[in-house]
Formats: sequence, structure tokens, C-alpha cells
Amino acid sequence: MRFAILGISHETNTFSRVPADYHQFEMADLLRGDEIVKQFESALYTTAGYLQAARDFGFEAVPLMWAQTGPIGTITKDAYDRITAEMFQMLRVQGPWDAVLLPNHGAAVSEEFPDMDGEFTRAVREIVGPNVPVGITLDMHANVSKAVVANTDVCVVWRTNPHLDPKPRGYKCAELIYRTVKGEIKPTQWIEMPPMVVNIVRQFTGEEPMKTIVADSIEALKRPGVLDTSTAEGYPYSDVAEMGMSWIAITDNNPALAKETAIWMAERAWKHREALNTPVSSIKDALETAQKRYRGPRRLGDWVEVPMDGTALAAPAAAETADGKAPSTGPIVLMDVGDNIGGGSSADSTFILAAAQKMGVKSLLQSLYDPESVEACVAAGVGAKVTLKVGAKTDNMHGKPVQVTGKVRAIIDGDWEDFGATHGGYRFYDAGVSVRLDTTDGHTLFLNSRRTGNTSRYGMYAAGIIPEHYQIVVAKGVVSPRPAYQPIAGEVILVNTPGVTTADLSYFTYNRRRKPLYPFEPDTKYVPGS
Repeated sequence: MRFAILGISHETNTFSRVPADYHQFEMADLLRGDEIVKQFESALYTTAGYLQAARDFGFEAVPLMWAQTGPIGTITKDAYDRITAEMFQMLRVQGPWDAVLLPNHGAAVSEEFPDMDGEFTRAVREIVGPNVPVGITLDMHANVSKAVVANTDVCVVWRTNPHLDPKPRGYKCAELIYRTVKGEIKPTQWIEMPPMVVNIVRQFTGEEPMKTIVADSIEALKRPGVLDTSTAEGYPYSDVAEMGMSWIAITDNNPALAKETAIWMAERAWKHREALNTPVSSIKDALETAQKRYRGPRRLGDWVEVPMDGTALAAPAAAETADGKAPSTGPIVLMDVGDNIGGGSSADSTFILAAAQKMGVKSLLQSLYDPESVEACVAAGVGAKVTLKVGAKTDNMHGKPVQVTGKVRAIIDGDWEDFGATHGGYRFYDAGVSVRLDTTDGHTLFLNSRRTGNTSRYGMYAAGIIPEHYQIVVAKGVVSPRPAYQPIAGEVILVNTPGVTTADLSYFTYNRRRKPLYPFEPDTKYVPGS
């Protein structure tokens, strides 16, 4: 029994000015055959779940090719054509196949195909034919289309945000496909797509109302005959018709039950639409709050790593004590929403840094993608004093370069591993040559020559930076940094900064989205089953 594994995983921010060309995929992950096994066999990503299922159920997993970049702009036609030409040729010539497993993201957009995942699954189905089961496992930020569901037998979406369950959800997808091949089940799917967007700042599944919404999908799974249920939060920075939340129910050959179950989940979530779109702190308010609530440093060893099921993230991080201070020691972590690297931002926003300078805030730590400044620090050498203009060099959406003077304390290669619980289940990180710069105004900057998400602390440790000892840590993200930083934080505060991932969706001009769509049109009505 042979199962092919192939896919393109890309979260496309259509407002980003950094195109996802072929070179971007080459620099990130363009893996073939055994390279895929080496990358994921001991990781916690979707593909690891596929490989584990193959060992447990005894089918042969045949990894063909996998392509991925970090979230950036639209995939160029050249990149899509070159990647899929190679992938689909492998799928054609290395068959026949008993099944196909796809580890896509679900929010990919190419120049030619706004619903790239829909087109990708259509092409796979055309190659293998109507009788070969096809399963796909998607990121919770997928803008799932009806085409993706129609082209696959099983569509499974991760349940947690931050994403701590890609491996078990990938395993579930592979298990259902295996049972389909064996003739034990006949999966039937329904996708429900109410006209609703959830703001990125309300997508943490450890807080309400997302906590209850996910609980509802798990409750629906208890219905006899239901094989799986999924809640997709969607990705609001992809300007496509499918942008928004969706619910999928899979039953054993019972289309009426699948439809009824998906609608039940969606209708319950629709009642929370207003709470899913409430605002968060301004930069000034967040910095002032951080200074008031800081209660002292956290010592190394004083935190507990996040369990793989994410339960440690469910406790409210912002509950106040009687004196109005943070509930525990440790840095106040500010989530830089407008520079959400995991959402396709530039990684070099300076809005919070500039405000901290102006306000005289001390003991602040943050990373910045700035190859130019890294090069200058490397040229100066460890121990040198430098004056630089850092950050805000990708575009004009993320502030202006900020002048700093400081000492180059460390230079590292920026290549590290993280064996703990990380967003997306990733283990290997590469921030390129990176520099620790301690400024004369009491800040520490972790300067990177490659754009990388703030989802691991271990690169900072390698540079001699101990995040636990700072008053304020700026994490460039919304939810993805939580597994790394919430275990050491006194409090986590979301900050509504400007940028290509700002929480203020009125900043963007949408040309393809559905109309009406809540909250853009507040009076939007939802007709179940439409």
C-alpha cells in the first residue's frame, strides 16, 4: 500500500510587497524525497504525523516533494509553474498510488490562481483519478475553499492556535485515508462558510471566544457517524473570495449529517462575531502598562515548558492582582501585531522601538531583520561601539529606521534547533548571521540577516541573551510566539501597531473578498447552508 506525500505550504499575504518567487522557496524549503523525511521525521509538523501513521498502520509513505516559504507576498506564476511541474511529474511517473497525502497550508495565492490550494488539489485529483483517496491537512489559518473540499476525500484542519497539534492532526488525516483505502469507511464532507472574519488578535484558542468555538467542534465530534470536525479561523490578509472562517464536518457516508454538523458549529460561532473583532492596546498604552506591571526578573529554570497539547497556554495571561500589577515575575511580552512575521510581515518594524526611545523606556529586548546592520556589526567586530540606523528597510509600512548607539556583544551563525513545543511544530531555525547589540539607552537588539519568526527563544540564548531578565520583550507576532514566550512572561499584551498585518483591517483595500462580510459590513446576515 503506497501513499504519496507532496505539497506547497504557503500563507500568502497579498498586501506584502515581497513576492514569493522561486528563489524564496529555494532559500526556505524546497525538499525532495529523503530530504523530507530528514526534516520532519523527528519534528511535530503535519508530515511527521503522516510518517508516524505509516509506521503504525503499515503503509509505505513515499515523500515526493514539498515546497514552503515563510509568509510573504503572492506566489509568482513562474514559481508555481516550476514547482508544480516537478511535483506533478513525480506523482505521474512514480505511481500507481493507493492514496495521496497533502501537507498544504490552505491560504496560498498565486498570480494565476487566487485559490491556489483549490487549483493544486484539482490537478492532483486529475492525475490520480476519482478512485484514489486524497487527504489534505491544513493550517488553522487556511481560507478553505469549497474546491479544496470537493477535490479531496478528507480535509482536516489543525485545532490549536498557536499551532501545537500539526502532527496529531496530520496523523488523523492519514488514519482516515488509510481506513478509506481499506474500505472501512466512506468519508463524506461538508464545508460551511458563514460571511464572517475573525480578527487576528482574537484567534488565540486559549482565550474566549475561540476557546468555546473549538470546544464546540470537539463536542460535535461525539455525534455517532461523525469522523472528524474542523474549525478554520481563516487568514484576513489574503484578499480572496474564500477569506474568512469555515467549518468542516466529515461523516461516514452520511451527507445530511455532515451538513447538519457543520452548520451547527458555524451557527454557534456566528453568535460570537462581535467578540471576535474587538480592539487591543495602542503602543503608548502598552508600554505604559508594561512599566507599571513589571514585577521583577524570572530566573532560568523558573518556567515550565508548554506541553504538546498546549494546555499551559489556556490560562489567562493578563489577569491583574489587587495592586494592579502583573500576576507573576518575568518580562512583559508585547505582541507586535502589525509586524506579525508569521502573518507575512517584514520583521523589521520600528514603531515600538521608536516609542520606547521617546518615552525613555529601559530594559527592552526585540529582534529586527536588518542584514545591512548585521554586516556593519560584523565588520566592526565583537566589543566594538557602533552607531547605526536599524530596521524599517523592507518597505515604508513599518516605521522609519531608528538611530541607536551600542556595543556589539556577540555574533552567531543564527542556525539552531528547538526541541520544545513550537508554533507549527518546527524544530530547525535559521536567522542567518545574527548579532547581539546592547544600546546605550538600555535596550538589547537581536539583529538577524534572514527573516525568521519569533517562535523560539534559543537563538537568543545562543547569543548570550537571557529574555527572562528583561522588563519588556517585543515579540513580532500575535499568537505564534506564545509557546516560546508565555511560559516565561509575567504578562502578554497585544499591541495594535501599523503594518502589513495590522489589526485594523480598514487599512487595507480588498478587491476580491465576499460582500457582505462581517465586520466590514456590520449588518451582514448569515443564511445557513448557502
